[in-house]
Amino acid sequence: MTSSQSLILRGVIPALVTPFTKDGSQVDTKSLGALIDKQLAGKVHGLVACGSTGEASTLSDSEYVDVVKFTREMTRGKVPCVAGISVSSTHRAAQMARGIKELGCDAILVATPPYNKPSQTGIIEHFKAIQAASGLPLIAYNVPGRSGVAITPATLGALSHQGIITSIKEASGSIDTLADTMLTVRDDCQVLSGDDSLFLATLAYGGRGVISVVANAVPEQMVALYDAFERRDTAEARRLQLALLPRVRAAFIEANPVPIKAALARMGVIANDTTRLPLTALAPENYARVMKEYVG
Repeated sequence: MTSSQSLILRGVIPALVTPFTKDGSQVDTKSLGALIDKQLAGKVHGLVACGSTGEASTLSDSEYVDVVKFTREMTRGKVPCVAGISVSSTHRAAQMARGIKELGCDAILVATPPYNKPSQTGIIEHFKAIQAASGLPLIAYNVPGRSGVAITPATLGALSHQGIITSIKEASGSIDTLADTMLTVRDDCQVLSGDDSLFLATLAYGGRGVISVVANAVPEQMVALYDAFERRDTAEARRLQLALLPRVRAAFIEANPVPIKAALARMGVIANDTTRLPLTALAPENYARVMKEYVG
């Protein structure tokens, strides 16, 4: 098992979609396997199963376990496997964390509990309980647009300096928040962009990489951007980031993962673009734009 001290999260880490059968009644593991194969062939640096993009909130308990286990088995010995937790109950989150450890995952991506609107003190206690339950490295997922409450830079700093978290997925969409977070956390805290459009900006501020949506469809382009920055070819990294922006915009023209699933299905990576209610199929006028950016 990877220890919190030795785990290195860097580069491009796609947050995988969860493919479903056409009627949405089951997880399509054949398509999930094809998607993971595409990511590994694209030289990504890790994978996240059952995050926001993976529609984890619509999965049954057994489906969640099956998806995480399947992803872990396909990534074992190749890249780190991260499992997502985004639930309102700290008790349930701790139970899930123990199960994730038993499945052999390398880290856990933990979002602020949705709906409850906890205080910053409550957020710290939530993370402490999950860390105590699993002992795995925790990635704090700051996504106020989905959770309803931001994890402040001060709270992230406290979690980092106390050794409760080792990494951060910063998805507030604010450069100022990113900068304040970089100033506050420990030097060895691995800050990852949660916004594809801010991938290069995060690297420039000292971040380590991105947990990406668009990499589901174009892992090679995202990896090329990271590689260009690593070899200090900032002009090429800038060119690639700007070239990716239309695809990023298209991927979020409706609620994620509706657009990226439509792109993956049309590209033949997954069999169906089915999402589960309350998400519905991409509107026809938006479908045309997504296809233009991802299929041509």
